[in-house]
Formats: sequence, structure tokens, C-alpha cells
Amino acid sequence: MKKILVIAALAGAAALPGPALPAAFDFNGSFAQDNDVVRFDFNLGLPGAVTLFTSSWLGGGFDPILTLWDGGGNQILEQDDGSLGGALVSNGVTYNYGEFDSYINMNLAAGNYIATLTQYDNFSVSTLLADGFLRDTDPVFTAAFACSNGRFCEGSLFDSNNNPVEPNRTAAWDVHILNVDSASVNSVPEPPTWMLLSLSGLFLLIGHCSRASTAKPVSREVSV
Repeated sequence: MKKILVIAALAGAAALPGPALPAAFDFNGSFAQDNDVVRFDFNLGLPGAVTLFTSSWLGGGFDPILTLWDGGGNQILEQDDGSLGGALVSNGVTYNYGEFDSYINMNLAAGNYIATLTQYDNFSVSTLLADGFLRDTDPVFTAAFACSNGRFCEGSLFDSNNNPVEPNRTAAWDVHILNVDSASVNSVPEPPTWMLLSLSGLFLLIGHCSRASTAKPVSREVSV
């Protein structure tokens, strides 16, 4: 189960009704599996420059990917490694981000938007959020990167300066969304229907073959 902590503060408080002031929202938590997906919904009342970034890599967290979608789930941008690193202030706190953190800064029209957080290399299958992600059916896909932990493994062994990178990462993540009117963690997207149906059919086939290969009677105990 994911643990999620949310801190949000308005950039100033208004006693009288009026347009919401831009706000900064800070979220953090941890993945349970390599292929977890966290979804964030945010809103802009007026057009403006919006910044989304992660700051968990420098603390040992996994290699994150941020993907930005419009309110209908159409992809705007998918971003893995954002820059060579830096620092930004959110709600009065300075957050450092590293080369393998994700960083997005874009001018967006007023409206509703979605951001998703995944672990490298769990990229989106297509430009539609409903189609899911490459690793939806593989909860320990980073084991292929061969770190001793067996999950949350880093796929890049060296950074851009040719310095070695620690392959064993943690499940921790930190996401910051700046200059928006509201932001929240929403439900995690489910794998697309066609994928679930395919898996269901595979399990049924395996079960049928197993029953056909043995003549021993089978007893089942069912608890309600």
C-alpha cells in the first residue's frame, strides 16, 4: 500500500471571494511495486507557467518519469531526466533536484490537467492515458537492471559526468506542482481493459491445462 503525505499552501490568503491565487503543492510517498503509477489532478483558473518536478532522486529514490496529460487523458509531454539539477522553493522550503529527477516547465491554458508518476522505464504505451503503461503487468521489471535489491534498480550505471550511480534505489518519491490553483492525488490508473482480459484468458488456459494433465481428484476449501 502506498504511503502518501500531502502538503499544500496558498501563496497568500484572500479574505474576500475572488480568483484563487497560484499555489504550490508538495506530495511524497513510496511505491509498493516497480510498476506503480501515481496520478495527480490539478487545475488552472488562468493561463500561466506551471512547473512540475521531483526531488527524490538525490535522497536515494528511484528514477522517476513525469507525464503531463490534459483533462481528457491526452498526452502533452512525457519527461524522464529533466536537467542537470538545481533547486526550487516550494511553500518556503528549498528542494534540490538531481540529474535523474524529472522536471517540466510549461505555459498552459486554463483548465484541468493530469500528471502521472512512474519509474524508469515504465513509459506510457501511447499518447492516451487510458492505454496504460509499458510495465503494467510486471511488478518487478527493474530486476532486469540487476541490482542486489531485486527491485527499484537503476538502469543507468553512470551519470552525464561519467560518475558511477548507485544501482540500489529506494521506493521513495517526492513530487512538486507549482503555480496552480489546486492539486490532489487521485486514483491510480488501472491497466487497460484489453490487458486485463488477456491475462484472465491466460490464467484460464493454464488452469485448464493443469486440470487436464492429472487424474487425481481435487478438493477445494472455500472460506467466505
